[in-house]
Amino acid sequence: MSDLLNIQNLRVHFDTLDGPVEALHSVSLSVKEGEIMGVVGESGCGKSVTSLVTIGLASCEVDEGSITFEDKELIHEVPEVTAKTLTVLEIISSISGLFLIIAMLWLFINPSVGSLVCVGNLLFLAVIMSSIFVINAPRRRHEQFLRSIRGNKISMIFQEPMTALNPLYTVEKQVSEVLRQHGKLDAPESSLGLRIGQALVHPATLLTNFVRNDKKTGLQLLGTFFFIFIVHQSGNSDTILDLLIYPIALLADVIVLLLNILDFIPDKLGLGDNISAAVSLGEFILVVILGSAFYDVRWTPEILRNEISRTPQIIVSYVVLFILLWVPFGVLMTIVGSVAILAIPPIQISGFLRLDPAHSRQVVNILREVKIPNPEAVIKMYPHELSGGMRQRVMIAMMMACEPKLLIADEPTTALDVTIQAQILKLMKDLREREKTSIMLITHDLGVIAEMCDTVSVMYAGRVVEKAPVVELFSDPKHAYTRGLIACTPSLSSIPKSTLATIPGQVANPSEFVSGCRFCQRMGRTGDTLLEIPDYIEISPGHWVEMCEICTDHEQDKWE
Repeated sequence: MSDLLNIQNLRVHFDTLDGPVEALHSVSLSVKEGEIMGVVGESGCGKSVTSLVTIGLASCEVDEGSITFEDKELIHEVPEVTAKTLTVLEIISSISGLFLIIAMLWLFINPSVGSLVCVGNLLFLAVIMSSIFVINAPRRRHEQFLRSIRGNKISMIFQEPMTALNPLYTVEKQVSEVLRQHGKLDAPESSLGLRIGQALVHPATLLTNFVRNDKKTGLQLLGTFFFIFIVHQSGNSDTILDLLIYPIALLADVIVLLLNILDFIPDKLGLGDNISAAVSLGEFILVVILGSAFYDVRWTPEILRNEISRTPQIIVSYVVLFILLWVPFGVLMTIVGSVAILAIPPIQISGFLRLDPAHSRQVVNILREVKIPNPEAVIKMYPHELSGGMRQRVMIAMMMACEPKLLIADEPTTALDVTIQAQILKLMKDLREREKTSIMLITHDLGVIAEMCDTVSVMYAGRVVEKAPVVELFSDPKHAYTRGLIACTPSLSSIPKSTLATIPGQVANPSEFVSGCRFCQRMGRTGDTLLEIPDYIEISPGHWVEMCEICTDHEQDKWE
């Protein structure tokens, strides 16, 4: 079998406030056609970073290395000269933009000269931006190439479901959108004209459903609009406006009078503005107390918070009511109609084009494949209405729906119970058997690795320390870290209530990694092994190991 995905000598780093931190060092992995390759290691060893770099979604910088998929390079290398040129042009464009702002202020001083300076600066800025656009053309073409690969040929199941799910859209819209983008959506049953007609009447349907679901608020809204309609038709809108504005005007007059009186007293006493401000605050408190006594309200902290929280709503409602009464009825209907005409086409029509009955059934069938109960109801839900396991299954369904050639599964069963986990793993196996899909399975669970994978790569501290066929890795592990992971795995033969073995020490901070054997660093060893990177040697066909003389010595194991 040939290599579908081949990663060679990958080195990446993250830019931090403390300087660059290396995340991956000379990582080499390969996934063959139809193969399930497992990647195992502790959290922070670089498994997820490797997968994100593969599909071009990582925020790190690639220092060196190559990633090929179907013999096509996935890493775009920017020549050093080009990178420096872009940096210089971006600095020049920033300075030119600042100078343009200054030139625009110059217009108020000398319009003739200022206009000439603005035009010249705009032309110069246009040349700079055009140059940046032309120089970035190869990067844009590569990004378009990656977009054509992602989803169609390479899909990824993210460790956190909300990484891929949008909280503002229903499950049905999100799954159907993935299918549409990659050309996997079934043909619609209804005609285009029918769906547009449904979209046009949809606002009325939304209003009806709103009134039905929230009868109190709905009746209030309908009553308000009916009141506005009657006022306009009766010709009494001016009288109603006078009545509405009178309390505000009266309150404003009273406040102005009180402030004048209260400002007069401190000035006469020579107390200054501070006392005036304090008196004003006291006035406010007095008004609240008198108002409470007048309305017989006990101002508990909870009631006060509720009233304060309602204040913006009351103000907005009052302003909207005032505007609706002030605007002539014919103009009001024109505004409402214009807003509806502008809003319906981009929102409602596009929404109904996505929600054809055939598409809904397709989404339901996809969710049913990942063992989601009652998928007909789930497709109408939003992500926040689902449990963590349900969100995980929805995301798995989205990524497996397009039947990619390579599926990168980053902890796909973390939030699932053991029963659903077994079902999802079987589904992934069926996908491999049915579509010959290759799978890169990232997990902490060595049991899943033993059951699912053909080959295994063990990562530690940004390096691959051992790589071998799954049977050989479990039967004859060579690296101490691999033996430690296997020793820490519980088994049926373990003595009841016995202490589970653990690997001593802690993973070092990435900024403190030694250049040599990093597992020796964890074990607190000293000597030459910390200075030079151990050779990565193939000790048997397909079995590679980082040959640290101490870490390959079984007698050094502290967990046996």
